[in-house]
Amino acid sequence: MATLLFDSWGTLVDNYSISEVLEPHVHSSRIGNYIAEEWRTHQKWMMFYLTLAGYFRPHPGTTESALRYTLDKFHISLSESAIKDIMAKYHHLRAYPDVPEGLRRLKEQGHVLKIVANPTKAMLEGHTEYAGIRKYLDEIISSGDEAKAFKPSPLVYQLGLERAGVPKDQVLWVTGHFWEIVGAHVNGIKSAWINRMMLPHDHVGVTPTYQTTTMIELADILEKQKGKV
Repeated sequence: MATLLFDSWGTLVDNYSISEVLEPHVHSSRIGNYIAEEWRTHQKWMMFYLTLAGYFRPHPGTTESALRYTLDKFHISLSESAIKDIMAKYHHLRAYPDVPEGLRRLKEQGHVLKIVANPTKAMLEGHTEYAGIRKYLDEIISSGDEAKAFKPSPLVYQLGLERAGVPKDQVLWVTGHFWEIVGAHVNGIKSAWINRMMLPHDHVGVTPTYQTTTMIELADILEKQKGKV
C-alpha cells in the first residue's frame, strides 16, 4: 500500500473557521470573516518570505505576528489578553466537510496516512483532535519542529520522503495548495491537489498527478488502483 502525506491547514482543516473565535472579540461575524481571510493571507506570505530568506521563525510566533499585522491593517485594537485568548484557540479549526469520510475511506483501503505540515506538532495534534480526525492519522510530522523550514522548501519534502516508509513511487503528497504541488513536482513526488475552490493553476509547467474537489473524490480514484498511487 501507499503512504499519503497530507498538508493540514487549508487541506484537512479550514483556517477561516477561526472567524468563530474572532467574532466575540470584534462583535461582528462579518469583521471576523474579514480578519480571518487577511490573517491567513499574511500568514502564508510570511512563511514564504521567511523561508526564501533562510530565516526561520516557528509557529505560533509567525501566526501571532500575522494576527497583529492584520489587526493593525483593520485599525482594530484588542487587549493583550484578547490576543492571547485568540491564539490559544487557534486549534479550534473545523475539518472540511469531506475530510472525515475521505480519510476513513483511504484508511480502509490500507494506505498509511501522515501529516507533514508547517505548524508545531502540538498545534497539529490540537486541531486534528478538535476536528475529530486524529484517529485516522498514523503519524503527525511538523516540518517546523524537525526541518526548521516551511513549504515549499525542499527540506520539507525530503523530511516527508524519509518518514514515508515506502519507495518514492508509492508516496502521494496531498494538499489544497498549488504551490505545494509545485514543490512535490520539483522533488519527484506524485501529488493530489484537493482544489475545493476550483481555482485555475499557474501555468508554470506543473500538473498534479490527481486533481479533485474533495477528499472523497480522491478516495474514489485510489480505490480503483488497488493500493497503488
